[in-house]
Amino acid sequence: MSRGQLLLTSTEAWHKEAKEQKLILLDKQRNLGDNHPETLDAMDYLAWLHHELGEFSSARDLRATVLETFQILLGEDDPCTLQAMNPLGITQLALGQYKEAQKILELALEKQRKVLGEKHPETARTLSSLAITYQTLGHLNKAQELAMSAVEKHQQISGDNHLDTLWSMHTLADIYCQLDQFTEAEDLYHIVVEKIIRILGENHPNTLRAMGGLGRTYLASGQLKKAEDLFTVVFDKRKRVCGKEHPDTLNAMSYLASTYNHLGQLSAAEELATVALEKHQKVCGEDHPNTLWIMGECASIFQAQGQLEHAEELYVTGLKNRRKAFGDDHPCTRWCMEKVANLYRSMGKL
Repeated sequence: MSRGQLLLTSTEAWHKEAKEQKLILLDKQRNLGDNHPETLDAMDYLAWLHHELGEFSSARDLRATVLETFQILLGEDDPCTLQAMNPLGITQLALGQYKEAQKILELALEKQRKVLGEKHPETARTLSSLAITYQTLGHLNKAQELAMSAVEKHQQISGDNHLDTLWSMHTLADIYCQLDQFTEAEDLYHIVVEKIIRILGENHPNTLRAMGGLGRTYLASGQLKKAEDLFTVVFDKRKRVCGKEHPDTLNAMSYLASTYNHLGQLSAAEELATVALEKHQKVCGEDHPNTLWIMGECASIFQAQGQLEHAEELYVTGLKNRRKAFGDDHPCTRWCMEKVANLYRSMGKL
């Protein structure tokens, strides 16, 4: 069974696995040394567990150590080195370190194409990760181009039903949604969700990620009742499987709050959104893109309730942090600028 198919059905099981793996890693380091292949493999697995648990800083540090060790021992262009670059980039994405991720993933793709070839699975995985990076940076057309290429390559390499193929389709569907191509996004997500449920079951974290993507498409396309129903299921399962503090749980809470806001259920929206913001700030940090997004949702809810001073405070803080993180031309920054301008207009601050 691959790591992506590891079936741990509770937070306790995931933490127990990570605790046992830490002991295994310490044993390998003591008996074999820091640079032994078995030690590095154990470190890589522990990093993966940290990532799945939402402990992204720990995962990043371990993955950076693995990559640096391979670079020193084997060289910059060794296949082991090249296969350690994409996981580090993925974790940097999860931390909101988009520029750092872009740098390492672009370098990885260039080297993988040259050393491993266009049809190697790792090259295709990096294509998909780089597509996500460009998407988050607001370069949607480039992101779509890379994501379509990744889907095609994974289908050729692994077939239509492999998890790599399905995750590349997930990435493409998310980009379609952001481009307002909702029919294409929904059709693709339905395929992904159906197949992942068949492979991993209904409660696996990867299944819930796919269901969350479909929920985002429902929300963006105005299918609010479908979004509410799906996010309610995902949020409940996330709390049980991943725990209340996991970043994916907080994202599900945030999107459910946004759905309530769009449905006009402002009290329910405020209750969830304020908790989600507080927890995002604690777990992910003040400047993380997910924190900034839910901050904008909170501001929108306060504005809808007539709490204009509260809304202004959050919008202004969010705009400042978005400018610092993304620059003035990023779609997220422009969205926040427009919100601040509309709020000032409604407050008579012409």
